[in-house]
Amino acid sequence: MNILITNLRLENFKCFKNKEFSFSEKVTTISGRNGSGKTTIADAILFCLFGKNTQGQSDLELFKTREDGKVIPNLDHSVEMVITHDGIETTLKRSIKEVWVKKRGSDESVFKNNTVEYFVDGESLTKGDFEKYVSSLINENVFKAITNPTYFPSLKWQDQRAFLTSLVDMPKLSYDDLAGALSLIAPDQSLEDFLKHLSYQIKEIKKKLDKIPVRLEEQNKALPEKLDWDAIEKDIVLSQSEISNLEKQILALKQGNGVDIEREELRKELDSVEKYLDQTIEQAKGDTQFLMNEHRDLVAKYTAKFNEELNNQRLMEQTIAADERLISQCSTIDYEELLQDLRDQWPTQKFSIDPQSAYCPTCGQPIPQEQYQEKVNEMREKFNLSVEAKKKDLNAQAAKIKQMQADAAEEKKRLEDKLLEDNRQLIILKDNINVIFAEKAKLEKQHVKTYEEILSEDTHFQEQKARAESLQQQLYSLTNSDDDKEKLSELEKQKQEAQEHLAALNAQRSTKFQYDRIQALIAGINEEQKSLITQLSEMERQEDIARDYQFRQNEILEDKINEKFNIVQWRLFRTVNNSGDSFEEPFCECYVDGIPYHTGLNQAARLNAGLDIINALCTFYNVSAPIVLDNAESTINILETAGQQLRLQVADTDLNLT
Repeated sequence: MNILITNLRLENFKCFKNKEFSFSEKVTTISGRNGSGKTTIADAILFCLFGKNTQGQSDLELFKTREDGKVIPNLDHSVEMVITHDGIETTLKRSIKEVWVKKRGSDESVFKNNTVEYFVDGESLTKGDFEKYVSSLINENVFKAITNPTYFPSLKWQDQRAFLTSLVDMPKLSYDDLAGALSLIAPDQSLEDFLKHLSYQIKEIKKKLDKIPVRLEEQNKALPEKLDWDAIEKDIVLSQSEISNLEKQILALKQGNGVDIEREELRKELDSVEKYLDQTIEQAKGDTQFLMNEHRDLVAKYTAKFNEELNNQRLMEQTIAADERLISQCSTIDYEELLQDLRDQWPTQKFSIDPQSAYCPTCGQPIPQEQYQEKVNEMREKFNLSVEAKKKDLNAQAAKIKQMQADAAEEKKRLEDKLLEDNRQLIILKDNINVIFAEKAKLEKQHVKTYEEILSEDTHFQEQKARAESLQQQLYSLTNSDDDKEKLSELEKQKQEAQEHLAALNAQRSTKFQYDRIQALIAGINEEQKSLITQLSEMERQEDIARDYQFRQNEILEDKINEKFNIVQWRLFRTVNNSGDSFEEPFCECYVDGIPYHTGLNQAARLNAGLDIINALCTFYNVSAPIVLDNAESTINILETAGQQLRLQVADTDLNLT
């Protein structure tokens, strides 16, 4: 639909008492000084259609004629507008009637209220019917958007973006990796919300990962020293046994038969220690035998490998010798000499006739003259055939010799290449043999610990060995003549020391529980770290795929929208840096030649940008309406539009509008 204003008549409207304007179909320029009423024309159009001014205000007092800043009373105010839409002419009129009344006891009339009347083609309508009729022609917001170049850019960027995205149908993108990553998006969740939630999860995981080194350090600080708890358990058993024996000796001394009991206890303890020593010696001998067998097997393995490689070397040397013999054989035949022999056999004799051959070989009579030339021709033909046959045979032999020469050269080249490769393999074999020989020699020199050496390094064995010697010494020195009182005091002291040693051992054993517990915590933290890293990697992969999907959608969306504009280009997304991670977020800004509308364009460029937007909106809504261009003098080359243009421009003329 194309809406045109052909005529506008104002009566007592703002600064005009009675004024009529006629407009051309394309462009009408209205010039005048500031304050001469140019903006009133735009207010009048909006008042007639929607009851508002260009600022969107609907107070009826705004439209009344004023003089010296005061409202002129008892006037009717109206705007009548003739429009055409799709070739149909219609007259619209909106008028304000003032109601003045005299109060009782007063000679002066006072203003009571306003009444508004509505007309379409001279027929009076109710307010509702008039608004319904105007709405059937064009929506108020659409009218503002396609008649005011500054209207659309002045909207919130969110509203601009929502409208622009409604202009196009976005195709659904499909990529191999998107199905798994984007399947996590809930049906009612947008891609932007999914990315925000994913970004939040990634931050939370990174926070947890940042805390893990601190947690591990705390646990490692609390981790007790790792001890040989098996040896401690054995020492505890021995200490408990020692304390029990001491208690029995003490009891025996107190009962008067301490020496016999003590001797028996010492013998029992000595038997136990010697049993342990014997078992440990047998175990050490077994370990030594195992190490010797293992060492012998390893030496045998390297010896077999060494012999195998030596055999390979001999075989390779034989192969190389064979290669050299075959190469020598390829050079034994002198093909050039054979070819020269053939060249020497090449026929060079020319045909000649022996006068004697002019006689018949049968009767001896001279050949008749009429037969002589025929006979000569016959002889020449036979001679030529014989020569050609000879040449053909020699050529065939030469070709065969040349083929044999080429085959021999090719075979020689192949054998020479093989000889080079075999020599290279021989060098590798020798190097490998040297390495294996060195490893074999190193192994043969390697020392295998004897069981005596193993036992000498076993501190517990040495302690028990010393303990056995001490027990034997005690048995030897034990007699009934010992002072029982002094002996009892010594045993009590030993018992006290043994109990203190046992307490220390128990304290060491108690750290095992704490050690195992903290190690389990450390293992749990490490597993948690692995799990978090796996989750982070997967989420970052999903984020990369989703952002790539979003970036491609953004590119397609911007391209499809920008196709609808001639000079204006829209950016619907901007890059945001979030703690080092950059991503695209929704945005909306209008650009002309790369310059943003709100922060870089001058007045003229803004005007044409607004007109380009209006053209796109008119195409989308399939409607056009008169465009009011205020301050039109600021632009020389005003963009053409589908809709009618009313250009209001300041001019240094008289007070009347031109």
